[in-house]
Amino acid sequence: MRKQKKLRQLALILHRYAGIIPGILLVIIGITGSLLIWAEQIDSFLNAQLLKVTPNSTQINIQTVIDTAQKYYPDFQVHRIIVPQKSDEVYTVMMISPEDELRDVYLNPYNGEITGERPWNESIGGFLIELHVNLFAGDIGEKIVGICGGIFWLISITGIMLWRGWFKLKNALKIRWRSPYQIINYDLHQVVGIVSVIILILLAFTGAAMIFWTPVESFVYSITNTPLLDAEIQSEIVANVEPLKIEDILQKAKTKFPEGEILKVFPAKQPEDPVVIWMELPKENEFNKTPWLSFDQYTGEVLQIDNGKENSLASRIMNGLAVIHFGKYGGIVTEIIYFLVGLAPLILLITGLVIWQQHRWHLARKGRLIQ
Repeated sequence: MRKQKKLRQLALILHRYAGIIPGILLVIIGITGSLLIWAEQIDSFLNAQLLKVTPNSTQINIQTVIDTAQKYYPDFQVHRIIVPQKSDEVYTVMMISPEDELRDVYLNPYNGEITGERPWNESIGGFLIELHVNLFAGDIGEKIVGICGGIFWLISITGIMLWRGWFKLKNALKIRWRSPYQIINYDLHQVVGIVSVIILILLAFTGAAMIFWTPVESFVYSITNTPLLDAEIQSEIVANVEPLKIEDILQKAKTKFPEGEILKVFPAKQPEDPVVIWMELPKENEFNKTPWLSFDQYTGEVLQIDNGKENSLASRIMNGLAVIHFGKYGGIVTEIIYFLVGLAPLILLITGLVIWQQHRWHLARKGRLIQ
């Protein structure tokens, strides 16, 4: 009994200080994660003049899109093209400078006119991703976010240890709204914490795993006894041979997956780079829905296909991290759940601070009585 009490006290101390010290960072990560779920829709609503067009009957091809963007920014290279999935959407061409500055250029898919441009991190999605992934602090910020994921595991596990409602679930999941505010605050902390804890643990784990991708990947491939694939996929440079047109390579991608839709195109930036096509298979589940195809830019030979159905167990596990973290696997239902769960760290921080302050007042009053 004494050991159990000491373990509970230790869990309380760890839970309290692990929650308070990085609490603000966890709130930022949680809120930005919630907003990222609908970042594209928010951006389209707020910037319709930039991102929306009037549909027409004929569209320009992707090669024209690349040529137009390249002419507009001659000192930049085309990094990737997002293909419009709806008739009123624009092409989004991400350009990259020699100094790694990223800018998005938006093109009308019907007449090729540029509707506008902006730095990538000034878009709503870009701003939220930078804040969510690295706190605008580059590699150091990214590591801090990954460590916060580990700390949140500690908070979650100690919170589960401290929860007293396992044998009284019906009453433990109630909030006594007619009670004094201290009790309401306590109930909110308990209920929000235990209801959201499983998804929060999943998000913390998958997020940290994606940040520390290389060691996690090595571990997963090791325990599944799977050899790591060669990460260096390259085109074979052929003297006096021009690269194929993007349209020719897109046709080869459509031949591989006739039912697939083109989502993104990553043109080759260097002579040895492959051309990478990201597709979507509408009839597949989220874990098998988006194959990546890498092509030799000179011959159009398929160098690699990253397809959930045909990948090794280790590759499916690694690819599944993003699917689980982004919450796309259950449609609008999981998106709403993830949005609400992303707000939980804010509620838990506020209610936790109130509980901590009440505890300090209690200790202070007890000390005065003893004196």
